[in-house]
Formats: sequence, structure tokens, C-alpha cells
Amino acid sequence: MQLIIDTLAPLIFLIALGYILKFTIADNNWSAVLNKLAVYILFPSLIFSGMIKVNIKEIDDFSFIYWNMAILTTIILTLFLVTKWLKFSKERANTYVISVFFGNVGYLGFPILHSLMPGYEGVVSIHIAIYTLLLFTFGIAILEYSVYKKVSVKIVTDTFKNPLMIAVLLSTIVILLDIKLPFTVIKSIDLLAGGATPIILISLGLFLAQKLPKVSYKDTVALVLLKLIAMPLIFYIYFYLDGNSKVVAISVLEAGMPVAITPFVLGELYPMDRELIALCIIISCFLSIATLPLLMILVGAV
Repeated sequence: MQLIIDTLAPLIFLIALGYILKFTIADNNWSAVLNKLAVYILFPSLIFSGMIKVNIKEIDDFSFIYWNMAILTTIILTLFLVTKWLKFSKERANTYVISVFFGNVGYLGFPILHSLMPGYEGVVSIHIAIYTLLLFTFGIAILEYSVYKKVSVKIVTDTFKNPLMIAVLLSTIVILLDIKLPFTVIKSIDLLAGGATPIILISLGLFLAQKLPKVSYKDTVALVLLKLIAMPLIFYIYFYLDGNSKVVAISVLEAGMPVAITPFVLGELYPMDRELIALCIIISCFLSIATLPLLMILVGAV
């Protein structure tokens, strides 16, 4: 539990710092500028930097990749269809689809799982890559569809013009072709990537300081429960049937990570309820201090 608290503490601190800055030196333009910097430069760098470090050669059994992609795709489709059936607004529907599916698998998931299961860093990186790839392909396509309301060539072209999607595509090409990038290029991208998380968290604090979130608490409770309870339980069924392997235990724990900051960033580009996302990020982070240790016990990781 101490590891989880130590990993979450900087997140909360940076959000609080952004909140304080709004009442000291930050004006109304800060949030918009920081969001654009994150969307167009820092976050694409973070995605590219993380994905090119994935070493596929370290993996002996790739079955967990297929299962993760199948389960996550099913979850995305189910959320999409259910929110349509319930006639949610596009902002509310997009928020559910993206926020429930995509958790904090990188910043929070990697250090925790690295500590719990040393030697499985490659497997953890593959999990992060799966979530990232699905979000910026399938997820972005759904967000684009919510804007145009029909399947068209424009959805495809706009999806592939998205800076985050471009980062995924470029990093995938580098991995598949085993391209060796110059040290200067990698170091520069890593420096930019290092600024992504703090900038977004500070921006989130600024956003919260501008106005108190006026959201449906039913939606807040539902979204947090889906993310912290329903998601990992779905993966636990797979874990139980698979024979309780460490690789699948990683899948369960990654599925139970709290709401990520990525949906908040995407809310700058697409119709999403950023107030609901902001509140769910904070609440799910605090609650994960209790839920993650329970999941660890459930899968025998502690």
C-alpha cells in the first residue's frame, strides 16, 4: 500500500499546485496554453517514447496480447452500445467509453507492477502499448464518429491527423522495422515526454480552480465503480480460467488502475465532460489506495 501512496502522492500534489497557481500567478489563458502544449507536443512524445521501448523479443507467449485486445475491444463496444441505448448525450457517452476503458496503466501501473513482479517489465510495457494502441485507433474513431454522426472518409482522415495517433503510428513503424534512432533524437523525445504528466496535472488543477465541477454524482459513482471494480473483475474471470499466471495477473491489475489523465487531454479535442473526468480522476486515485491492494491479494501478487 505504501508504494501505491508514494506513487499517487505526486499526482495529487501537482493537481493541488495547479489549483494554487490559479489564485496566484496564473491567468485564464494558462489552462488553454498548457492543454495545447500537452496535446500537440508533450503527450505525443510520451506515447512515442514509451512505445519504442517495448521489446517484443522478451515475450515468449503472446496469447495474453490477443486476449487483452479482445476483452478491451468488447468492453469499448459494450460501453458504446449501452450509452447509445440509454440515449446519453455525446459528451457523457464519450466520457464513459474512454474513461472506463483507459486507466492509468503507465504512470501508476508500471512502477507498481515493476516493484511487485521484477523481471516482467517487458510484459507490463506490452500491456501499456495495447491500451495505447486501442485508445488511439478504436477509441479515437469513436470520438470522431460522435462529431460527424456517420461513417465517412473524413472520420478516417481526421483520426490519422490526430497528433496522438501519429505518435502511435510512428512508434509502431519503429518497433516493427526495428529502426535504431539516433541517441540525440531519443533523448530529446524523452525530455519532452517527461514534461507531459506534470503539465497535464497542473492544467487539471487550474481547470478545477476555475469552477467547481457541477456533475451528476450518479455518473461519478457509476464511472468510478465501473473503472475500479467492474473492469478488473472482467479480467479476473480470464485470470481464473487461464490458470492464475503472473502475466494474466498483470492484466487484472492494469485493468483496475484509476481513471487516467489522458481522457482529460482528449476532452480538449473532442466532446467529453471534462468536469466529470476531472472529478473521477481525483476520486478514483484516492479509492485505488484501497482497491489495488485488494486486487493484489485476489491475484496472489502479494
